[in-house]
Order: sequence, then C-alpha cells, then structure tokens
Amino acid sequence: MKDESETPQPDTAVLEALQVYRAAEAAMRRRTGAAMGIGDNDLLALRLILDNTAAGRTTFAKEVSAYLGVSSASTTLLVDRLVRSGFVERRQSRADKRSVELVPTRAALGDTGPLLAAAQEQLAAATAELSPDEAETVTKFLVKMRQTVDRIAAERAIRPKRTSSQGDS
Repeated sequence: MKDESETPQPDTAVLEALQVYRAAEAAMRRRTGAAMGIGDNDLLALRLILDNTAAGRTTFAKEVSAYLGVSSASTTLLVDRLVRSGFVERRQSRADKRSVELVPTRAALGDTGPLLAAAQEQLAAATAELSPDEAETVTKFLVKMRQTVDRIAAERAIRPKRTSSQGDS
C-alpha cells in the first residue's frame, strides 16, 4: 500500500495565485468592455480580430465561434453587436466571394487598439522583469495548465450526458 505522504501535492499557493490573477484579468476585461460599451465575449472577439489584423490575418466568424466556444448563432449576434457599436465591419472576402471577413473599423483601431495595446505593454513590461529561467518555468507551467484545461474540456465533451434514469437505482 502506498503511503499518501509520498503522493505529490499541488502547490496550493501557485494555484491560488493563478486563480487570483485570472479574477483580476477578468475584472480588467469587464471594466475595459464596460468603458467601451461592450460585453466580455464581445471584447475577446474584438481582441482576436485586432490581433489577426495586426498579424496580417483575416478573421472569419467561424474563427470567432471556435475561439469563444460558442455557436454560430451566438457569434452572429455578437458580431451584430460589434457592428452596431462601430467596432467591426463585415466585408465580402476578396479570396472567396461567398465568405464574409470581419474587419476592425477605424474607431476600433483608433480608440480600442491603443487602449488594449497600453494594457498589453504594461503586461509585457511585467514579464520583462523575469529572468530567462523564470520565464521558461512560467511558460512551461502555463502551457501545462492550458493543456490540462483543454483535456478536461475534451473529456467533458465526449462524456455521454446523464439522463434522469441513469444512476437512479
């Protein structure tokens, strides 16, 4: 029989610090979205569109759906809100006339871009204070956490849903 004291225990301080960071980051996103008059998912979608545009990539609604993990109907409503708010335009794709590209407006690039970029610059400055070894350790940890979260999500997606007759014996 294995002694439980030999089983490695998770460092609760690390997990707690991660949870506190996630809560602070979510609160910052909510405040930013509120200042812009849009919701959390809207802001995440806009950030994706802005990042793709800055990298020279085109954004389509299906990418937004996959990124946010929402249905195409929910994505349509979200994009409608971003269009009404003046942050995004729908444009017919030059490569495939049947597709619609999501493009940030001048307002999004002029107002939102600098607002989000300022936050990104401050976060980058904080990470620049890490030594190369610390940065490598943090990066490995965050990659491992993302992989774990993705695995949990995949396991939940393939698990059959319980019906009221299951487990009621």
